[in-house]
Amino acid sequence: MSASIPPLVQDNGVPFDLFIQALTEQLDKAQAAMAVKARVAKLPLTFAVKDVSLDLRAFVSMVDDEVYIRPARPGDGEASSIRLALTTITKPMIEENAVDYAAEDPRFNLREALGDSMSEDEQRRLERIGVRTVTQLNELKRTAGADVIARLSRLPVNRLQQALIRAAAPRVTGVQPLPAEADRRGPQVLPPERVTGIQPALRPAADAATTRLQVRGINLLKDGRQPIMRAGGREVPIVLALEHELVIEPGVGQFGEEAELDFGDGERLTLRLTPDPAHGGRQ
Repeated sequence: MSASIPPLVQDNGVPFDLFIQALTEQLDKAQAAMAVKARVAKLPLTFAVKDVSLDLRAFVSMVDDEVYIRPARPGDGEASSIRLALTTITKPMIEENAVDYAAEDPRFNLREALGDSMSEDEQRRLERIGVRTVTQLNELKRTAGADVIARLSRLPVNRLQQALIRAAAPRVTGVQPLPAEADRRGPQVLPPERVTGIQPALRPAADAATTRLQVRGINLLKDGRQPIMRAGGREVPIVLALEHELVIEPGVGQFGEEAELDFGDGERLTLRLTPDPAHGGRQ
């Protein structure tokens, strides 16, 4: 049996988080079985597990940046004593305290933004201080500064500065037609939490034939200022500017043209004013 267990597990045990997950999974199964028993047997009174306490003798070791535990065998000495107390938690409590992984487009996560500029170990160091998205990294830079991030994450300042520059760089991820119903709504007042900078006044569409495009991306505002877009030698009107979205209204002859987004200070991006075929015209 031991031959089928990986040497790493034989020597060091299992990662501590996997141990906790396996333990709670079995408690979930026990709770589900008791619920089935109560419903099928229609028992007027039954029992449930509320709290669990364990005193575990185990050896604790570090492998890379993970904590491993290996339960002590009979006769093993010098093992550590680990006391675990598990209690119940309700769904609202989980939702209140858990990380909302759907809050940001996965294309804007750290791995996508930083690419090869940082190793997996360096990205994990940022995750340990709660930085899992580009938005969180840029927000922490604005509120705390690079020196604080470097000290908390134990990253070299120069490596962190490179990551911050790359994370703050504007990018376009797709272009799509604005839905017809949105195109005819006229001026819109967006909730303040969606606006990260200046929101220009929206003009109502002149008529039903007016076609607007939605440019999706990241860091599309520079220091709260919207960029300037040009195509075919003329400026393209931007009727809405947000951090992750621009709504533009190309003129006659500008559709299909290569456009340039000018963010100032020599920073520019190019894109074509046609729907992204990879998304079938939709994001």
